[in-house]
Amino acid sequence: MAIRRVVVDRRDSAIYRDVLKRGGFISASYLSINGFDAMRLKKLALQGRLDAIRCAIGKSVRWYYQENQAELAHLKGEV
Repeated sequence: MAIRRVVVDRRDSAIYRDVLKRGGFISASYLSINGFDAMRLKKLALQGRLDAIRCAIGKSVRWYYQENQAELAHLKGEV
């Protein structure tokens, strides 16, 4: 599963965010605050090396990445 695309209504976005957290996905904004390069994460996802979810909420697009894969890529120096 490289990138999964999801379209969510604004009313359902909070519920879906909780489902993603329970599934082990974490937002790109949280990762970038903690020193991860969001562009490199996206590049790895496009290459199929990292699982990601592209969540469209109205006109806004948010990216979520598999947390343990992002941590491993960070430890390897890829991010």
